[in-house]
Parts: sequence; structure tokens; C-alpha cells
Amino acid sequence: MEIPESAFKEILEELERRPLSVNKYRNTAGSGQSQAWGIVGRRCLPPDYSRQCWTRPRLYQLLLEFGEKWVRPAGVDFTSVTVNCNYAAAPHRDKNNNGRSFLVGFGNYQGGYTALLEGELKGDYDIRFRPLILDFSSVLHCVKEGWAGDRYSLVFYRYSNPKWELATPLPPPSVKEIETGKLCFFRGEEVCFGLPHPLRGRKKVKAPPPPAAVLEEDGDCGGFVVTFD
Repeated sequence: MEIPESAFKEILEELERRPLSVNKYRNTAGSGQSQAWGIVGRRCLPPDYSRQCWTRPRLYQLLLEFGEKWVRPAGVDFTSVTVNCNYAAAPHRDKNNNGRSFLVGFGNYQGGYTALLEGELKGDYDIRFRPLILDFSSVLHCVKEGWAGDRYSLVFYRYSNPKWELATPLPPPSVKEIETGKLCFFRGEEVCFGLPHPLRGRKKVKAPPPPAAVLEEDGDCGGFVVTFD
């Protein structure tokens, strides 16, 4: 399967107009320009939609359209999309992915192969316009450095975390125009500009320093007594 370069045109234009920010929280694969749209983990909170959905609704709209046209017909059900730019992922297995993922590269780059480091499919793969469909949570893989040009990639996958089994599915995502030229992210039927957080709005109070210890000679016992101011 090969996807025409024209299918990535609008996504690429949006990424060039506003480059991805650096993600410093990918401990195993390493930090770099890598951000996720759709359902993601939220540390100590239940999974929900990424803030990228409402901060960059135009890009999310393009990703959803691409997914409906190319990913679902390939038999991959997805809730989430990770977008990478010039990201040299270190050897890792994808975390909290359920089933097969859809990985495809695009951009004006050469080289930068995706390397599967174990299993029957072990080897180097050129994913530029050529999707690689695989359960990446079960295979150690990385990106080989040394490419020329700007290397972009999309990873469509279904998010799943056994620690957070949701009683009811999250409302379906969409991006709609609410005013002329203004796109907004919708969480079900409601426009969403952010999610509630139990710590939001609380001021951080700096703890006072511990009292200073003072050594005083105790004449009765011939030792010292520790007191605090």
C-alpha cells in the first residue's frame, strides 16, 4: 500500500505553519518534537482528550479526515494520533496501545528508516508514504538517525490502559466551525476549550523552612540537648 504525497499536503502545510512543540516526557523513546491528539493518559487522572485537540483544532480536523480515508479502511481502529517531526525515537515498545497501529512517514526526507529490532519482521523499513501496520507495543523498534530533510510521521492507534477502564466510552470527538473561519474542538455535542482538573486554581503554598536546631550543653548529664528555635 502506498499513499499519494498529495494526501499529506494540508497536514504538512499546517505543521510547517506552526511547528510541533518539544515533548520532554517520553522517558524511553526520548524527548523531541512529538505530540498526541485524541485520547491520552493523564497521569493520576482517567484518560481523556489531549489538550492538543482544542489548542490546534485545524490539525486535529485534518488528522481525523486522514484517518477516516486511509486508516480505518486498512482495518485499524484508532482513538489517538501521535505526530512526530524529526524525531529519532530510541529503542522502545509503544505503551498503552491496544492492537495494531498505523505508522506512515511523509516529508522531503531521505533515509530515516524505521527499524524493527526483534521478531519475524526484524529489519529496516522505509515508511515514507508506505504505511507499516503492526502491534508496536509488542515489538522493540526505533528510528535510525542520519536522514536528510524534514522527516514527519503519523501513528494512529487505539489507546488502552488496564488501570483506567472507563465505565462508559468518552464522547466522540469532532471539529466544527462555530463562527466564520473559527474552528473548535467538540467533545460529543459540547464545545471543549479545556478539561477540569482537581488542582486547577489552587495556589501553591511554599512550606516554611524547618526550625533551626541548637545544641546546648546539659550540665546535669554531661551531654548536649537539641532544642529548636
